Amino acid sequence: MKTIHLRKLTAIMEVKGRTLFSKNLIIMPAFSLAFTYLIKMIYGNMDIGVDTSGYALSMGVLMNICMTGIYCVAALLAEEKEKHTLRTLMTSSVNGLEFSIGSLLPSLALLIIVNVLCVFLSGMTFDASEWMAFLAVSTAASMISCIIGMIFGIFAPNQMTAGTITTPVLIVLMLIPMLSGLNETIERISGFLFTGTLNAAITNLDLGASVIDTKGILVLVLEALLSILLFLILYRKNGFESN
Repeated sequence: MKTIHLRKLTAIMEVKGRTLFSKNLIIMPAFSLAFTYLIKMIYGNMDIGVDTSGYALSMGVLMNICMTGIYCVAALLAEEKEKHTLRTLMTSSVNGLEFSIGSLLPSLALLIIVNVLCVFLSGMTFDASEWMAFLAVSTAASMISCIIGMIFGIFAPNQMTAGTITTPVLIVLMLIPMLSGLNETIERISGFLFTGTLNAAITNLDLGASVIDTKGILVLVLEALLSILLFLILYRKNGFESN
């Protein structure tokens, strides 16, 4: 069992936090916020007879979780490899667990903050219980996306490759939930994705229905466990853990 040293963990989080706010990566959460606002403004000015707040929130949060959670996290880890700093960390006193947690927490915090801001930009209003439900589901989905991003980061030798190999997965995880209302088959497939579960939860919040069912909870739990297990296996297999 690896020991976690708070001082080292804090130092890694500080470095990762600064990198997240670099001009190359901060555009992703900023775009998610702008996307939410634009959808709200465009559809809000159209007389379509339905509330567009839930749709705007869902699209913005999906964009944030996929682009910031998967792409940015993958790019961060790939950058460490590209600049040859990851191997240096792994052969120093920083162990793999400290590096993994220190890399995950800043990205997860940014995702949660942007998700909350998307709520206000979409125009949706929640009571206390609805806020708790939204934060629980969106945080779980955000954590899964960050771990998936770290998995792709293991395989990507540089940031350009990270963007290339994550694109197919991003398309699937975003488009299937976005199109789930158009086709029954797509809707069923969406129900087995963590992004689809999140999309359904936001729709239920907008409709005042039960936020998440047993199937949705199982999807989030199982996909979280599977992503963590896969990351740990690949992390050790690729030699990033110090001895």
